[in-house]
Amino acid sequence: MLSYLYRHSKFFRWGALFVFWLVMAFPSSSFAIYIQLDTIADVKTNFSEGCASIKDIGNQSERLGIDAVIFGDYARNSIEFGAKPFERIFKNATEGPSVLGLSASGFISEVNDNDRQIKKTILIPGVETVPFYFWSGSNYDKNLTAHNWDKHLMVIGLPTAQEYEQLPLQNSNLSSKYTDPLLKQFAIIGFLFMVSVGAVYKGYARILTVPLMVLLLLLTANNHPFRSSPFDAYYGDQGMQPYQNMIDYANSKGAMVFWNHMESPSGIRQHGTISLETLPYPDDLLKTKNYTGFQVVGDHPIQQAEAGQQWDQVLMEYLQGKREQPVWGYGGNDYLCEDQNGDRLGSVRTIVLVREKNRDTLFDAIRKGRMYSVRQVDDNRLSLDEFLVEDQKTGQQATLGQELTSTDFPAVKLKLRSIKGGNKTAEIQIIRNGILVKQENVSLPYELTWRDVGNDQQGRAYYRIKASVNSMDHLVSNPIFVKFSDSPGDVVASLPPPTKQKTPVRSLRVPVAPKPSVPQSPAIATPPAPGAPAIFRAKTMVKPEPSPVPKIAIPKITTPVLDAPVVPSITPPVAPDEVMAKASPKSVRPPVDPKKILKVVVDGVSLRKGPGTVFPKIIKLKKGAELEFVRRTNIKLNNKNWLVVKRGNRSAYVWEGVVQWAKARPSKMESK
Repeated sequence: MLSYLYRHSKFFRWGALFVFWLVMAFPSSSFAIYIQLDTIADVKTNFSEGCASIKDIGNQSERLGIDAVIFGDYARNSIEFGAKPFERIFKNATEGPSVLGLSASGFISEVNDNDRQIKKTILIPGVETVPFYFWSGSNYDKNLTAHNWDKHLMVIGLPTAQEYEQLPLQNSNLSSKYTDPLLKQFAIIGFLFMVSVGAVYKGYARILTVPLMVLLLLLTANNHPFRSSPFDAYYGDQGMQPYQNMIDYANSKGAMVFWNHMESPSGIRQHGTISLETLPYPDDLLKTKNYTGFQVVGDHPIQQAEAGQQWDQVLMEYLQGKREQPVWGYGGNDYLCEDQNGDRLGSVRTIVLVREKNRDTLFDAIRKGRMYSVRQVDDNRLSLDEFLVEDQKTGQQATLGQELTSTDFPAVKLKLRSIKGGNKTAEIQIIRNGILVKQENVSLPYELTWRDVGNDQQGRAYYRIKASVNSMDHLVSNPIFVKFSDSPGDVVASLPPPTKQKTPVRSLRVPVAPKPSVPQSPAIATPPAPGAPAIFRAKTMVKPEPSPVPKIAIPKITTPVLDAPVVPSITPPVAPDEVMAKASPKSVRPPVDPKKILKVVVDGVSLRKGPGTVFPKIIKLKKGAELEFVRRTNIKLNNKNWLVVKRGNRSAYVWEGVVQWAKARPSKMESK
């Protein structure tokens, strides 16, 4: 009896283990396999201008149910103005508390020690940097102004104190990193100083050589090459170079870097007797590269999150291959002191999707964009319980920051609620490639499955969402990318958009007068080779063998006309001379509804990749060219809409002002 129970208990243990791994291998939703961590970022402590200690912030966060805190104390909080040509020696410096001013090693140690002691909240060191500022005006005219002092980059994940100490900041620690471009000037001045020392030693006209020696000594010390930054504050704006230099440094150390509060509500403020001027800088998203992300949610709505703004422009550059990596949005708490200037710990959160709760998985999820950001007015924040893009033919899914290979119109799946319930109405927006494609007001909780049949399925695309109850209670997600393919991984076959499956047909080659060519049949795709990789264990779909097609007789007339090939259950193809120049080589399009044909009325009209003149051109058309109407967008130019049209099998956009409705084209070929 005991042996029987032992054998069966062993059987049940292995069965339970098998079921567990089966669930992990085939989850019902790729969103469901993650846990959501409430994370607050850009929190300042008494290491810089914050009011609370690291320990106090950790304990308060644990009480609030916050899973992770990313600190953002100032790396260096120093501003200097000196008298040229000795600006680095005779200067007026104002320095506030900062990580580098107190101790980088002490900051990291205190964060890590409290992280070990506080069990339910992960503590992560990070710093906010001022890579560059420059001066204009003068003290004499009482208009001395420091520009771009509030233009900040947040750096997260530097491994050691030494990396913090070598951050490329003005007025910071000595560094040998930038000696090469500065060494020549230093060597020349140093040589002249040594000559003056020799002259004084020899006693040559000491009344002149001694002052000259002192002057050259000061110039040598002022122009030493061991500076913390290669950029000088006294030679005007240096453009994006100082910021790109900081981004490159952070990347070289394996850290992440984010643009912070790019829309400062007030660009000018007073700091003692000087002015600090920092104008909004959202366009810097387009001018720099290789940064991890930017603050997409803050204490007020941020315009870069709106459809078609700088974030979408950067993401489109990524889709077009102009950027190596996408740009992610995060929520910046920008916290200094509780209830000071409206500050509240946890009022802005970044919800990160991880499989385990630890620092490494959190870093990995942030790098990959697996997160969304929320602004909350109370504890009843918005929760994005599911956001997926699915290929309904293959069952494949992708979530935040991931890319789906799709063979069909993508289906967007969404679940939204407020975590404590109650009556809330939210406006939901779905943005595809910078265009608002769906918007509606809904009551929470809300669930949506929306198949985007308006997607032209060309190249790549992305989807992101916004949900807003009001300006103090809203949510912004990171994008999900989609790559369209006829046969992803050579395993899942691609089917045409109509629901009825069609037998493959042999395509016709357009005859060229006066000697038309005989239509050629395309090569039939071969099944995948043994060992070809499967996508999510999708089943291979077997292609039916095409029926033999009889030879087509070609009449010897001026205008060649071809007889329709006899293919079982296939609608006869349209006349070859009417087939679009961009028609797919795999199939001939069925007849077009006469009511959906547009004719170009202006010579040289361009089809574009998007609804606007800023989008790239695809092809130029001559007057009289025909287009197939798909749908009308809500984007207007001079009171006329941009239209989605098809040229062959390729979708594009054209302005309504340069086309008009045309007569029907023939849907059947004439018989001999």
